[in-house]
Amino acid sequence: MDLTFSDEMDIRIHEVNSKREMEQFILFPRELYKSDKNFIFEPISLQKEFFSKKNPFLKHSSARYFIAKSDNRVVGRIASIVNTVHNEVYHEKIGFFGFFEVVEQYEVAKQLFDEVVQSHLQNGFDRISGPTNFTTNDSCGMLLSGFDKPPVVMMPYNKAYYNRFLDQYGFKKETDLSSYSLDDKILASPAFTKIVERIKRKLEARGIVIRNINYKDLDHELDSACEVYNQSNKDNYGFIPLTEEEFHHTGMQFRQFVPEDMLLLAEKDKQIIGFQASIPDLNLVFRHIRSGKLYPFGFLKYLWYKRKIKSARILILGVKEECRNMGIDIVLYKTNQENLGKRGIHEVEAGYVMENNHKMHSIMKKIGGRRIKEYRMYSLDIN
Repeated sequence: MDLTFSDEMDIRIHEVNSKREMEQFILFPRELYKSDKNFIFEPISLQKEFFSKKNPFLKHSSARYFIAKSDNRVVGRIASIVNTVHNEVYHEKIGFFGFFEVVEQYEVAKQLFDEVVQSHLQNGFDRISGPTNFTTNDSCGMLLSGFDKPPVVMMPYNKAYYNRFLDQYGFKKETDLSSYSLDDKILASPAFTKIVERIKRKLEARGIVIRNINYKDLDHELDSACEVYNQSNKDNYGFIPLTEEEFHHTGMQFRQFVPEDMLLLAEKDKQIIGFQASIPDLNLVFRHIRSGKLYPFGFLKYLWYKRKIKSARILILGVKEECRNMGIDIVLYKTNQENLGKRGIHEVEAGYVMENNHKMHSIMKKIGGRRIKEYRMYSLDIN
């Protein structure tokens, strides 16, 4: 598909109401980024499942999808998202937008934003925030810097001009997010290892141990971990507590491609008090399946390149409030580094770190983290 266009475009916005239109919505980025070597197109089958009613988010909240067309070609897309849980938790009347992609023509972006504004005015909302795809528990934020590197798994990537279009429409910065690159230089050093061993002895004296998740007892593990996940993240920007169904759904997905020793639990008296989740960077596999089609040949590539993954993403770390400042987070990072090293993984990307999470920024720097990417969340008053 040729995505060149003239300044005089006949733009029409269509709400997605059929399987064919949803397929156009999903496939548009594949064409838009066709010549961008850093773009990763996630397998179509995974995307279709994510947008289907199998996604637990869509059981309590909702989304409307729009595509922009010119001369019968898709030239943009966006989703208008109603996050019911967010509005209940924060007592707000706010709508969200996500899955925004567009050719480099502001008028197309404007008409897509107009659709989101109108849909949320109809909902009685007074503000719009985004991008969230669907929530901050999924990928969120617009990439501001770091366009020279491909995204790691479950992290966003976008055209640089998107930020200009948002500014031009009137969106304002809500908050910035960062990701850090980590290697073994400090984590595996004798000095750091000595510090961690001292902390571990103190934790063990208090009955606190670090262990891998147990997939054979996954339902029970997830029941216990869900409360800790929600409690430990409640003060993070825009955090939305996961329902038990959402948490179990995510856990069952992880079981398919995340080894047990990449999901760590901190436990005291057989009660989970903290956790750290890392995942293999599956984007290193997906980048070799540019079509997004897993079957029949894409799956063979998946099996081949999966064995060659040499990096990972630290997805999240959390410790219950009453158990913080004891060094549990440091031991989790060290244990994770050792487990990944056994798999030949010596580089990871940690994200997101919220702008106001000064403690986590400090920890990242102390363990040798280099800030490599910045993302921005935007908001717009519409009342």
